[in-house]
Amino acid sequence: MKRIDLAVATLLVLALTALLSGCASLGGLEAPELTLVQVTPVEATVFETTLAVRLRVANPNPEAITFEGASFKLTLDDRKVGRGMTPETVTIERFGTQVVDLTFHVSNASVLLRLKEILESKTVSYGVSGKLYLRLGTGTRKLKVQNDGEIDLNAPAEDALPDAPRR
Repeated sequence: MKRIDLAVATLLVLALTALLSGCASLGGLEAPELTLVQVTPVEATVFETTLAVRLRVANPNPEAITFEGASFKLTLDDRKVGRGMTPETVTIERFGTQVVDLTFHVSNASVLLRLKEILESKTVSYGVSGKLYLRLGTGTRKLKVQNDGEIDLNAPAEDALPDAPRR
């Protein structure tokens, strides 16, 4: 009986060690950086606007990361106005970047309720936050990412987003 208890205890210790080492490998991973590259209106209805959004994801880690799907939230002045998702599998090489194309659906009511305030302030703060779903040996893990900025509504379109790439 003691031999069985010892075997079970050994298996539990091995399983726990494997689980913790999987968590530790994610723990040392620095979160990728997001940059808003381009936003293009695709379709608008009374209730919703569809946007084609290009995000650059930069991997600051010494090893490649692969995510299998991602979900993002778009905010204006700290209020959620839309959501975008992708089911694609994307690999970003070590110290590399990858542009990810997403479709965002924006609630027109959320934006319209804020429109007067936004136009009077001449600037609007935005945020894109999300989760990248990484496949690891022990299952799927979420890695949170975020980018915040401010859009100057008085600036020419090419200068409105300070981190937009120049041609």
